[in-house]
Amino acid sequence: MIEDIDEKCVSYIRTVTQVTKMLQGKWTLQILCAMRNSPVRLGQLTRMIPAASKKALRSNLRALEDAEIVVRRDLSSKVLHVEYDFSDTMRETLGDLLDHLERWGKILEGKTKDTEKRLP
Repeated sequence: MIEDIDEKCVSYIRTVTQVTKMLQGKWTLQILCAMRNSPVRLGQLTRMIPAASKKALRSNLRALEDAEIVVRRDLSSKVLHVEYDFSDTMRETLGDLLDHLERWGKILEGKTKDTEKRLP
């Protein structure tokens, strides 16, 4: 019985660790949040995340593509037009994860404000 719990715990830790490693890229969460509601182009990302260089954004996008989290769609005809979007297999779970992170952030934000009110 205890061994089953330990195996489940180890598996849980391993899985969560794998996800958190993927999200640790400097701009990864910001990129995922930017494409939460619709596909984005690199130019849009540079405007939404002005502190990130195009090179850094491209690097993060490639890593997300390699992990099959994001898909790159080349919609070019005469003019270069590339969009990035969640892969179909990741869309729902990533959306849920980002929504949970937002709710958690709002809870933490409220606690921070309460703490600041109590400080002299």
